[in-house]
Amino acid sequence: MQNELLKVMVVDDERLVRDLLKACIEWEEIGLSIVGESSSAVDALELVDNLMPDIIFTDICMPIMDGLEFSKRVVEKHPHIKMIILTGHEEFEYAKKGIKVGIADFLLKPINDDEIRKTALATKEKILKERTQIEEYDRLKEQLRQNLPVLKEKLFNELIQSSIDIDYIQEKIKYFEIETKEDAYQTAVVEVFNAKEDESADEEKKLLLKIRCLELTQQYFEQDRYIHVFFDNSQRIVIFCNDSTIDLWECCEAIKSMLINRLKCFVCIGIGNAYEAIDTVWVSYKEACDALKYRFIVGKNQVMSYSDICSVQEEQTHIENDLMNSFCFYLKSGLKDKAEELINCVFKDVCSGVNCIAQVRVFACNFVANILNVLMETGIKPEEIFEGVTQPFEDVFKLDSLPETKNYLNDISFKVIAKIHSAQGKKARKVIHDVKDYIDSNYTRPDITLSEVAKNFYLNLSYLSRIFKEETGMTFVDYLNKLRMEKAIKLLNETDKKAYEIAEEVGINDPHYFSVCFKKFSGVSVNEFKKAR
Repeated sequence: MQNELLKVMVVDDERLVRDLLKACIEWEEIGLSIVGESSSAVDALELVDNLMPDIIFTDICMPIMDGLEFSKRVVEKHPHIKMIILTGHEEFEYAKKGIKVGIADFLLKPINDDEIRKTALATKEKILKERTQIEEYDRLKEQLRQNLPVLKEKLFNELIQSSIDIDYIQEKIKYFEIETKEDAYQTAVVEVFNAKEDESADEEKKLLLKIRCLELTQQYFEQDRYIHVFFDNSQRIVIFCNDSTIDLWECCEAIKSMLINRLKCFVCIGIGNAYEAIDTVWVSYKEACDALKYRFIVGKNQVMSYSDICSVQEEQTHIENDLMNSFCFYLKSGLKDKAEELINCVFKDVCSGVNCIAQVRVFACNFVANILNVLMETGIKPEEIFEGVTQPFEDVFKLDSLPETKNYLNDISFKVIAKIHSAQGKKARKVIHDVKDYIDSNYTRPDITLSEVAKNFYLNLSYLSRIFKEETGMTFVDYLNKLRMEKAIKLLNETDKKAYEIAEEVGINDPHYFSVCFKKFSGVSVNEFKKAR
C-alpha cells in the first residue's frame, strides 16, 4: 500500500498557477500523482468526493468560496486529506486562520519549485506515518479482539482463584461487557477422563477431548447470558452461574449424560454453594473442587454437591494432619470401608518399633480425639456412642493388644457413621416438613417460588430442589400446583364463586393458566366439574 502513488489535486481559479504547479516538479519521482484540478472551490467539492485525493493544493483567494472555507468543508468530511494553502504576502495573516480549520501547511506566492517539493515530501511522509500508525492501531485492535476470549478467561480465573478487589472486578466486567445481576454466584467444576480403552491416549488426545467437552458445555448454556463456561488453570471446565433461577445441579446432570453419550468418556462434576457477592466466587469454586475429591470414593460419572457432602457439618475444627482430616471426612460421609482401611493403614505403619503399644495408644487417642470433634460438630452426644460412664481415653488405655484397639476404634467409627446417617435423614425430613408447612401457609401468594423458599430457609437452591423431590416424590412446582388444585376443588364444592375468583384465592392470577392446570389435574374443565356436582 505504501508503494502506491499518493493522489494530489490542485484547486486555483488561475489556469497559469494550476499549470505551474503541475509542471514545477516531477511528481511521480517523489511518489505523488496529480489526479485532478479545478478552477472553482464549489466544483472542487464534488470532485473531491469522486477522486478522494490525499493532498490538495488550493489558492486562498477565489470567487464565491475562498480556500479557507473550501478547506474547512473538505476536512470536516474527509479528515485524512491534507490541505496546503497557496497565499500571497498581503493574505498571510488571514491564511493563519487556516491552522484552526485543519490546514496542514501553507506556501507563499510566487511559487517556488524547491518549496513545493519540500512541502509535498514532508506532507507525504506525514501521511505515510499516519497510515502506519493507523495500520498498527488496527492490527493491535484486531489482535485484542481475537484475544478477548482469552482475556475474559483470565478474568474469570482471577475471580475463582482468590478474593480480589470489588472495584477491580466491576471495572473489568464493564470493559468486557459481561452481563451480571445482583443475584447469586455459584460454580461447578467438570473433570473429564478418557474411557478405559483410551487411558494410554497421548496428551494431545486428552486435550482435544477436554476442548470438545468445553465446546459442548458452552453450547448447552449458549442461551443463558448469565452463565459462563471456561477452563481453569488445571484445564478443568468451570461453569460460572449468576442466575439463581437456574438449577445448576439438574444442568450438571444433563451435561454429564450428554458428554458421556456423545464422547464416550468419564465425567465427574463438583458443585459449590451459591453466594451473594461476586468477590466470594472463589469460595464456591474451592467447594466445587473439594466436592470433586469425593469422586475417589463414589467413582466416576457422578455429580457431587458440596452441600450434600457437608450437609451435617456446621463448622470444621482444626485437625493436625492429613490422615486425621481424611478420617473425619470418611466418618461424616458415611464411608465405613474407608474409615476401617485408614485405621488399619495407620496402625500398620506405626507398629514396627520397640515402643509398639505406646505408639498404638497415642494414635488411638488421636483417633478418639477426632471422633469427639466430629460428634461435637454434628451435635451428637458422646454418651450416645461411648458406653458406660468412663472417659473414652481411659477405655483406650485399658486395651492390651493391637487387634483389640483396632476393633474398638472400628466399632466406635461405625456407630458414629450410623448416627450421622440417621441425623442426615432426620434433618432432611425436618427441613422438608418445615418447607411444606411454609408452602401450605403461603400458597395463595402468586409470587412464591423455590428460590424464595430456599432463601427463606437459608438453603442451597439445588440442594433443596433435590431433597424436596426425594422426600415428596414430586418437584416443588408440581407440589404447589397439586396443593392449589386441591384447594380449588374444595372451593368449587363448597362455594358458588367464579373460576377467576377461585384462581386468585389459590394464588394464580391468570384465569387461563388456572383452567389449564385444573384440567390437567382433574381431567375435566372447571365448567364440566361444576356440572357434574
